[in-house]
Amino acid sequence: MKRNYFSMALILLAVIFTSCSKEKQISKNLVSQSGRWNIDNYKIAVTTQLGSVTLPPIITEYSDVGYMNFFDNNDGQIFYIYDVGDYDYIEFEWTPEPDGVIIEYNNEEFDFIFTTNEKDRIVMSYSVTVPLSDTSYTTTENEYELLRIE
Repeated sequence: MKRNYFSMALILLAVIFTSCSKEKQISKNLVSQSGRWNIDNYKIAVTTQLGSVTLPPIITEYSDVGYMNFFDNNDGQIFYIYDVGDYDYIEFEWTPEPDGVIIEYNNEEFDFIFTTNEKDRIVMSYSVTVPLSDTSYTTTENEYELLRIE
């Protein structure tokens, strides 16, 4: 019986350390080499469900739309550049998660899931679903492809 408890304790510790190491790996990747990332591609896909009918998604893509900076103190910045002299600047706080990062600004949390987490390239996305009625809703998926700036 003691052997079973010991085995279960080892398994629990392995799970805890594995998830911590994923968070540390994500954090280290985001901030390494000055933590500066180019938003190489930004894609917005809007899907609407009206009862049992799903409308075709409306997809909009933008290239080279700005930069994201991730700092060691879990602060960050986003610069969206629309045109010369036309930009948005957002300061945020970020928290690493085992499968991505939570970005918080304007009292809202955005739970980004990483589909790619490489040394010099990250693809991450989050979704927002808004009910239109009891049987209808709209889902917006925002996907960012980040390339490291050295």
